[in-house]
Amino acid sequence: MGDVEPKTRLDKLVQVRERGEDAALENLARAQSSLGRATERLVGTRQAARSDGRGRGSAELWMVEELAHVRALQDVRTAEREVTAALQKEQAARVGYTAAHRDAEVARRVQEKKRAEIRDEREKREQKAFDELATLRFNARGARP
Repeated sequence: MGDVEPKTRLDKLVQVRERGEDAALENLARAQSSLGRATERLVGTRQAARSDGRGRGSAELWMVEELAHVRALQDVRTAEREVTAALQKEQAARVGYTAAHRDAEVARRVQEKKRAEIRDEREKREQKAFDELATLRFNARGARP
């Protein structure tokens, strides 16, 4: 019977905290994935903005190329803003996960402390019962002629 963990009122609390921790971890993973995609998009738009397609040709083609380059620079700025927003979301998710993990750890520690108290109390009761039994046997032996 010593292998079975005693039930406590804290079991449900720990379960709720662990679910919250799991949800926060999933949220952090999504935020990190979003940050990765935004960073990749930024790298791609920067490469596209660096390319210069102007060559020998008419002024109209140069103007079209210049407008495309302006559009590429706008895309870079948009991608930079997306990276900044994704980074902020990732940091917020990290803070949320840290708090959820801390809360779950606190609940687990309190639960383990309560379980240890219950086990100690059981051991004391068992020891008391064994001591009483030993005393009864000793007294029963002493009463015989």
